[in-house]
Amino acid sequence: MHYEEVKDFETNRQLLENQTFLFNENQKLQEEVNRLSAQLDHLKQTTVSPEVLHALKREKDNLLGHNISLKAKIRRLSAAPPPVTAPEIENEKLSYQELNKSANDLEKILSKLSTHSDRLSITTPHENLSETVTALTKKLEEEQNRNEELQENIRKLREDDEKYVLREKITDMKQLLTDLEVENTKLKLESEQLVEDAETYKKELNEAIEEAKATTKRNYELEDEIHRLKQVISDLENDNLRLKKEMIEELNEANRAKRVSADTEIALQHISEAYENKRKEVMQLTKRLEDAENIIDIFKRQFNDD
Repeated sequence: MHYEEVKDFETNRQLLENQTFLFNENQKLQEEVNRLSAQLDHLKQTTVSPEVLHALKREKDNLLGHNISLKAKIRRLSAAPPPVTAPEIENEKLSYQELNKSANDLEKILSKLSTHSDRLSITTPHENLSETVTALTKKLEEEQNRNEELQENIRKLREDDEKYVLREKITDMKQLLTDLEVENTKLKLESEQLVEDAETYKKELNEAIEEAKATTKRNYELEDEIHRLKQVISDLENDNLRLKKEMIEELNEANRAKRVSADTEIALQHISEAYENKRKEVMQLTKRLEDAENIIDIFKRQFNDD
């Protein structure tokens, strides 16, 4: 976009320079026409020698030739310029230099005409003077008509330049509008993506909260299970102590029975069997206690891992 703006600015600047140059050249041509008109009026009141008349005619033809060359260059400059490039700008500068040189040549010619004007007092036949005046008058009228045509072309060129600049501005505005629409579409897509990402994040956050709640619930359940198992262990330990006391009492009772009478051997045998049964029961309870402790250790490790 910046390059296009620079190029358009350079194009408009070139158009403005062309207009200014053409206007200045038109002013110069108008001044030349006025000067020739004044000299023509002076010729109408003066007689000249054939040599001076010939020199004047030659200078006039030279002036007209330069004028035609200038108009050709002005018509070329009046065309709507394409996008300007660096080489074209350089060529235009050279053309301007050539036009300036042509203008300087015109000034020199007018200067020569001025130097001839002091020789206009020489007498010549009236018929030649009349023909010369008529020819110069015709040429002057032609130059004036051409000058008016050139002014009209310059006016049209200025209007065309303004329309061209306006069209360029409209094109730039359309391009800017297109760029804004593209940018707006991008922002809309980004906004929709942000909303979608926010919904996804919200869903993931809710899932994480639910999972945290479930984990907390499992922790509470594990704590309750640990408390229950601790109570079972305490009960098993109490049962173990009670069984040990009963076993000791039964052993003491058996020893006393052995000392009292041999008749009590049968009873002692029963007591021994009962003791053995109790011992086995104690072993089973001890095994259950060990299993319970192992279960508690497993739950503790799981709880610590979570």
